[in-house]
Amino acid sequence: MKFFVAIVGSLLLLAVAAFCGFGFLATFEPTGNVAQFMAFRIGYTVIGLGCLVGVGFLIVNTVRK
Repeated sequence: MKFFVAIVGSLLLLAVAAFCGFGFLATFEPTGNVAQFMAFRIGYTVIGLGCLVGVGFLIVNTVRK
């Protein structure tokens, strides 16, 4: 059961990380206010990397047990 939960959790976290990746790339479109989109870039980066770290923890915990 824990293996199934790890797979589902990893897939959900990877989906959020992919969304953050596309959102990060979308903030590079030309606009008049570059400083406003810097906050979005930082937010997408923090959330995306957090999800990838979470996937890593799920995989490590599943393999250890």
